[in-house]
Amino acid sequence: MPNYIGEVKVNMLTVKLLIFVLLLVYALYSFGMGIKERYEVLVQAKPDNRFDEPGRRLSGTLAIVFGQRRLLKEPGAGLMHLFIFWGLIIFSAGMVQFILQGLFPGAELPVLGANPYFYLLVDIFGLLAAAGMLISAYRRYIAKVPRLGVGDWSEEKIIVALIAGIILMVSAYFVSTGAQAAASEDARYALAPVSAGLAALMGDMSPAVRRVIHESFWWLNVLLALGLLVFFRYSHLVHPLAAPLNIYFRNLLPRGGSIRDLDLEDEEGENFGVSKITDYTWKQLFDCYACAECGRCQDNCPAYLSGKPLSPKQLIADLKAQLPKKVNKFGALKEAHAAAPAEDGQVELPELAGNIISEDVIWSCTTCYACQEHCPQLNEHINKIIDLRRNLVLDQSEFPGEAQLAFTNLERNFNPWGVGWSARGDWAEDSGVQVMEDNKNAEYLLFVGCAGSFDDRIKNVTKSLVKILQAAGTSFAILGSEEKCCGDSARRLGNEYLFQTLVEENISAFNDYGVKKIITACPHCYNTLKNEYPRFGGNFEVIHHTQFINRLIEDNKIVLSSAEKPVQLTYHDSCYLGRYNDEYEAPRRILNGLPGVSLTEMARNKNKAFCCGAGGGRMWLEEHIGKRINVLRTEQALETRPEIIAVNCPFCLTMIEDGLKEFNEDENIKAKDVAELVAGYLQ
Repeated sequence: MPNYIGEVKVNMLTVKLLIFVLLLVYALYSFGMGIKERYEVLVQAKPDNRFDEPGRRLSGTLAIVFGQRRLLKEPGAGLMHLFIFWGLIIFSAGMVQFILQGLFPGAELPVLGANPYFYLLVDIFGLLAAAGMLISAYRRYIAKVPRLGVGDWSEEKIIVALIAGIILMVSAYFVSTGAQAAASEDARYALAPVSAGLAALMGDMSPAVRRVIHESFWWLNVLLALGLLVFFRYSHLVHPLAAPLNIYFRNLLPRGGSIRDLDLEDEEGENFGVSKITDYTWKQLFDCYACAECGRCQDNCPAYLSGKPLSPKQLIADLKAQLPKKVNKFGALKEAHAAAPAEDGQVELPELAGNIISEDVIWSCTTCYACQEHCPQLNEHINKIIDLRRNLVLDQSEFPGEAQLAFTNLERNFNPWGVGWSARGDWAEDSGVQVMEDNKNAEYLLFVGCAGSFDDRIKNVTKSLVKILQAAGTSFAILGSEEKCCGDSARRLGNEYLFQTLVEENISAFNDYGVKKIITACPHCYNTLKNEYPRFGGNFEVIHHTQFINRLIEDNKIVLSSAEKPVQLTYHDSCYLGRYNDEYEAPRRILNGLPGVSLTEMARNKNKAFCCGAGGGRMWLEEHIGKRINVLRTEQALETRPEIIAVNCPFCLTMIEDGLKEFNEDENIKAKDVAELVAGYLQ
């Protein structure tokens, strides 16, 4: 009889192992096919080299993924995700031991298998994972956090199934280990609070009942764990696996220089912009898989918050719905939302710009970088929009009339205002400023920019900066009529041809005079000259005027007078100096050092600052939909009850001043550039 019982146990274990192996093979096959099918989508897109600098990519990925630092910028949701992420990682190690022991009784993982502290950690982190999933369900279905955008049941049932499946998987582990601990009285579970607690509850059960409970819930845990691998193939919720890879393949170029260059001489190219979904690069499509639809981008998008039709989150979702789908041998599409198959069995991909993505969405973006700043997955929204603009401008010649006027002015007079190019240096008459032609040995080129040259209000900023530079004895000169627009607006409005023309002409002028160092008072010029010109052969040291003024003050090159009276001030961060170039401190050091000035920050400041509305070429376009972005920003500034709103950008200055007029506060509150403030304190 004993031998018979032993043989039965061996046979049952063999059957158990065989069933497990079959299930595992199917799960791994499904998982592999899920990867293969998505890979087949990506290879249809354009190439993009994201395999360079593997060491830098890996180190950054480890810091971002395992440290969860981007998610923790928002503590509440960040902690929830931290519970889920680290909870499942540690809990999975316990599941490996759990499954191994169920298949091969007595088998143990080295070091961990018999360690009570290991089981303590598994219990704690399993609880954290389950708690994180419950919190996510609460946020989505009870608190109904708006940015999550809870959809209809056809979509939500997949999310509910995932949440319920993970919680049930964790629970099944606890019940099974509790029954096992009660039966064996194994000391390894002594410190495990959940397993040991359940073991105590099952202490009075018969051995047979405990055995049935252990085996039943062991299989439930295994089925749910392997089911997650199968789930990956058929679900759109693939961001837990795609996100770490997306972070690894992140753009390593400077933020301000990450727009994809176009080869305008490529005779084999079918179009310049993005017409169909496969005109994007494979990395741009991979963003669609990585997106968790968390809505952080949407919560920080000035276009969305001002009532425009653009939602960065919805943009990714709409593009994801257009990913090319494979047709199986029965003619049915493997996934929903695919384009209809043509007669030859191939999927006919629709035009995106103006069709799938409306023109109002495309032209609403201010390229402020808030969406990318706050995206935990490092998705790249802005380039997708600029590529659609390129299609409208370069391929379809369909764009707003205001943009046409700006393009025409840039083509004829090299500035968006359309003022005669020969008058570019007229502001400098009687100022003692020399042109490079007369002072080729000047240490710095002062790149004035279009606003500083032609806008009557911004000319005062230029003159204030000149006053500071002259007081410090700085060796500088300007190009005068030889200076042309840096091209920022042209590129971001989609006119890459015009942008590259302006770049080539400016670089030629710089090189003719041997320019090495450039100062500019415009963050858009600063960003373009610093981060985009190098790819076209223009390598210069570029300094924003707030950085240079701060340096002059710290080096005691200029002396500031005492204040006549206290001044209450708030400060507006421009997107292109702040988020694009991570310069938040130089302007603040200047302002905090001005005698009598008291700086009060707006609620949205530094990397969370709200855009003025003029970026991305929007300076030249009217806002026809929703509230004006500059009015919203001015309202935020007024909440601090300032006497002065300080800025560092000509576009921002214009937009804030217009906002003050909207509130009838332009007589009581002034908007001033940092240079104007400093010039007023010069001794």
